[in-house]
Amino acid sequence: DDLISKVKDFNPVMVFISVDPSLSQLHASRRVFEIFKSNDINVPAIHHYKTKASDSNNLALELGTKVGSLLTDGNGDGVLIEQVGETNFSVDFLRNTAFSLLQGCRMRNTKTEFVSCPSCGRTLFDLQETTAKIQEATGHLPGVTVAVMGCIVNGPGEMADADFGYVGAGKGKVTL
Repeated sequence: DDLISKVKDFNPVMVFISVDPSLSQLHASRRVFEIFKSNDINVPAIHHYKTKASDSNNLALELGTKVGSLLTDGNGDGVLIEQVGETNFSVDFLRNTAFSLLQGCRMRNTKTEFVSCPSCGRTLFDLQETTAKIQEATGHLPGVTVAVMGCIVNGPGEMADADFGYVGAGKGKVTL
């Protein structure tokens, strides 16, 4: 109650929610947003994520699990990544990672999104090669989702949210 009254009295322009990568704060963060919503506190919230990750894959995994789930729930409006420790990712890499996280959570759409199936025995073309060609031809279309699916069996359902789809329809045939 004291925190709520302080936030309401202060009337902040923005709130930063600090996420410590060594702790699992998912439930605590969700509780903060629940309290804000139940008390009509409508202020933009930015997730401030501090990382010691030295590997880009680990950073993406950390962000996805610690911040991505909150953003997907609709809790928060952005992410600020701060690197601590000896490893230094470039500012452009951290910015792109943040934008990719926001796009993956469907909060921002700043580049073309590509969705592809993992492939199976029904896929009758080289999925990676085809996807690369389609990315080259359509990668300049921000805000568009392009799906590349291997077969007509599951492809149409898996690409239901896409704007455009490319799906294998049989030997030597595709459906656009």
